Amino acid sequence: MTIRHLVILVLLLGVISACGSGPTPPEMTAQALGQSISLTATAGANSGFDAQAELATAVAQATANADSIAATQSAQAGVNAEAMAATATAEAPIRSELPTYGIDPANGHVAWIHPPAALSVTGYLKYDYVNQFIGTVAENFVVSADITWDTQYGTSGCGLVLRSNGNEDALSQYLVIATRGANGHIVFSSMENGKLRNGIDSYANYLDPKFRTENGATNRLTVVGRGNTLTIFTNGVQIDQVVAGEQPVLVLPSAPTPPPVDASTDQLAEFDGAMAAHGDLVTRITNNYNPGLAIIQAETPYFERGFVALVALSESGTTNCEFNNAWLWVIDK
Repeated sequence: MTIRHLVILVLLLGVISACGSGPTPPEMTAQALGQSISLTATAGANSGFDAQAELATAVAQATANADSIAATQSAQAGVNAEAMAATATAEAPIRSELPTYGIDPANGHVAWIHPPAALSVTGYLKYDYVNQFIGTVAENFVVSADITWDTQYGTSGCGLVLRSNGNEDALSQYLVIATRGANGHIVFSSMENGKLRNGIDSYANYLDPKFRTENGATNRLTVVGRGNTLTIFTNGVQIDQVVAGEQPVLVLPSAPTPPPVDASTDQLAEFDGAMAAHGDLVTRITNNYNPGLAIIQAETPYFERGFVALVALSESGTTNCEFNNAWLWVIDK
């Protein structure tokens, strides 16, 4: 970690202290995670990788050759007809998954399908990232991955780097990190020109009944980026939506579906129980929620395009993140 990053960390710890009697310990833990996440450097840390040159080149190529990216990449890789057929087969489940996120599979193309990847980091505020297609720039996109974790501390996490400029000296990027902390949270964080802008803590375990937090558990993390809107899903359930230029809003779970008119006594009793549980859940979320849970109460900056990567962050101890079935879909304009 550089001296600049350590200075940022000290400032961020001051932000935590300034929270005073606001959030409860679990929420403070989630804030600390978000602040730690914001120190993550991505492509610029890769020796010999000129992030700015790569970004400029990639953007220019993407603009000039948007209609032929897939064919160009196939030609460069020397992909033969059999391999292209295999690629089409591999893309089929991706296309079938897209409607879950409100995306028309006819609008766009697969930018990459990432091979299985494992990241392991040990120590205080350590991180690592991977993307074998780091030269690919995403503007409007869907990125998704199955994440299996094994962490010593719940405030460590695994997730995604989005629209990063890759410039470690003036890092601008979004990060979306899944964490075991407080029974499962998603932390969205943004940096602009190397400075923390904001962080948003979402209660994944309250909204997604399939979200699992034990070590060895697997959750699917997906982000849809369209213009200034980033929509976050876990296991196919929308967890949050971040709009650049706006402050965070509270997301509440939907109420149970009412029983039919001719419902039995048991059905009515079941519905009453579900409504009571829903009311308790809404109260719990509302009581814990405060716009001040944003690490810094500022609007989310708008980054138009950038690199995407898979990332692991260790708050302390050892963090192991496995990424499977990871892919990036680029939405055509």
